[in-house]
Parts: sequence; C-alpha cells; structure tokens
Amino acid sequence: MEKLILIVDDARFARIIAKKALQNGGYDQIVEAATAAAALEIFQEKKPDLTLLDITLPDNTDLTLLKKLLTIDPKASIVIHSAIGQELIIMDALKAGAKDFIVKPFDEKEFIKIVNKALGV
Repeated sequence: MEKLILIVDDARFARIIAKKALQNGGYDQIVEAATAAAALEIFQEKKPDLTLLDITLPDNTDLTLLKKLLTIDPKASIVIHSAIGQELIIMDALKAGAKDFIVKPFDEKEFIKIVNKALGV
C-alpha cells in the first residue's frame, strides 16, 4: 500500500517487530525514528500518513512530542504504541488527540486492524 508510516520507538527490537507486522499487512513505505528529535525531523520532512508513537523515548517521556506533532499537523493520524503499565498516559494521549493506541506486545492481526482504521483503509 502506498501509505507512509513512521514508527517511533527507542527499542530497535520493537521497531523491527512493528515493521514486520506492517509489511505482513501490506505496508512497505515505512520510516523509523529512535528519538523524539529524529521523529520530529522525519515528520516535518516526510509528512507520514500514520505515526506509531512510543511515548517513552530517551528525549521525551511525556506527551510533548505528540502535542508538537499535532501542532505541526492538527489532522495527523497518530497512534500510541506503548507498553503495558502506561494506561493513564495512553488515556491522556487519546484526550490530547491520538487516534488510538496499541499496547505492546501486540497481536499482529489486532495491530493491522488498528493501523487500517487509523489510515481509513
């Protein structure tokens, strides 16, 4: 599919798992970032159709990056991709404008279902 997806996660393994799941779901236009700074740069340059955002990054441990991305593009499709134990942050992220959330580790079919929904596919 010709949708560009940005995966933002400091854990290389988590990016590999998400990328593989996306590829299995038919998505092959995928870019990655391991830090909030890199994600911000890629987001501004590439304007992804969907951003999968881990909230806990070395240079971002709250909703600051989410809010910055939504300031740049208020219609951005951003799905929180985060670990169990951060339910309150996820709820705050949804209130701040995230489209949905995926809890890691995830079921691949459910993951693709949420991605498709966020992309309107």
